[in-house]
Amino acid sequence: MYEWWVLLHLVGVFVFLLAHGVSVGVLFRLRKERDPGKVAALLELSGTSVKGFYAGFVILLVGGFAAVATGHRWGDAWIWVSVVVLVLASIAMTAMATPYYRRVGFVARALVGGTEAVTTEQFDEVLKDSRSNSVAAIGFAALAIILYMMVMKPTFGLGGGATAAPPAGCQPSTNIQVSASGDKFNTDCLAAPPDTAFTIVFDNQDPDQHNVAIYDGSQNLFRGEIFGGPKTETYSVPALPAGTYTFKCDVHPPMTGTFKVEAGAAPQTTSGT
Repeated sequence: MYEWWVLLHLVGVFVFLLAHGVSVGVLFRLRKERDPGKVAALLELSGTSVKGFYAGFVILLVGGFAAVATGHRWGDAWIWVSVVVLVLASIAMTAMATPYYRRVGFVARALVGGTEAVTTEQFDEVLKDSRSNSVAAIGFAALAIILYMMVMKPTFGLGGGATAAPPAGCQPSTNIQVSASGDKFNTDCLAAPPDTAFTIVFDNQDPDQHNVAIYDGSQNLFRGEIFGGPKTETYSVPALPAGTYTFKCDVHPPMTGTFKVEAGAAPQTTSGT
């Protein structure tokens, strides 16, 4: 059910950005347009996107909170930071844009009606009000912050995915166990003996899609199946030559660590707990 709520959330984001994009397009166009009739028409177009804007806003919030509930993600700090940024940016942009649009619309309609109380220079000054730039700046800054939160998923030191200490000595094992929780692996070091096939028991405790892949630089040596949890899969990995490599999640690259292939004591099990 988690995936369906995420899908609903993404639909809401799409509707929200689509409607908001109309308003932003009008905002930039108003700074160049000087025909009062066209300005009035642009404002009317922007007004028609308001319903879509609020509908998308409600859908993305409903889908997002439902996904958080079903995926047990209440402790993920990045989610709440994103919500706060979204709400504050929306309030600030609405508070600044509404009087700007209202003033521009009033003057444009007056000019269309034939008034001579407003000169062309005054109309130009109204359209170039600095608030239009401020509204756009807030919107782009908020979008950049939210995208960063979605991709990097920072914890801000508040838990919700803290990484457990790596196994002592990162000893080679033919039966490696590793888990993922809160979009973090439980260790930053895994090891296997050289020239020997081994298994990786991967316990994905997240509803998010994860896997374990092994890389030598940019060259992929092994790629485990990507799956959502809670679920455990056992990967069979062919023998690798001695060396120091990298393991990571292909879906979330920040989930990464060192993978050592080296001789050691008798093979041990790398505990994921």
